[in-house]
Amino acid sequence: MKGKMIRRILLGICLGVIVTSCTQHDGYIGPIFGKWQLTEMWEDGTMTPHDSLYYNFQTSIIMVQVVHRGGLNNWADLYYGSYVQEDDSLKFYLIEPSQHPVVIPPVLKLKQMGEENINTFFIEKLNSSKMILTRGENERFVFRKF
Repeated sequence: MKGKMIRRILLGICLGVIVTSCTQHDGYIGPIFGKWQLTEMWEDGTMTPHDSLYYNFQTSIIMVQVVHRGGLNNWADLYYGSYVQEDDSLKFYLIEPSQHPVVIPPVLKLKQMGEENINTFFIEKLNSSKMILTRGENERFVFRKF
């Protein structure tokens, strides 16, 4: 009986270590870690305010959210992919789920699904509360940490 109790305790400790060690630092990967809300989109000098587009970063995964507001009935479209941050650039692509074809809405200003469609941005500013991404000379995306 005593041997079974010790084995159960050790098994519990091992499972606890395994479950809590899946990510390092609780998944924190630097200032880009977390949820970012798009607040302004600039194109050719014209600013369009936004409040329903989000980029979510953890480890090497990105989730892009489009929130549709409908009073008490809000819902979101979610798009997943992989990203890499190298020096002052951010590159990511979105993966098409196998169950049905997905078309990226034009409001996102992103390339369609697939590893061959890499979205590349220059990181103009990145700190604990603000991120500014640019693409080319005419596109600028301002995010706030959410």
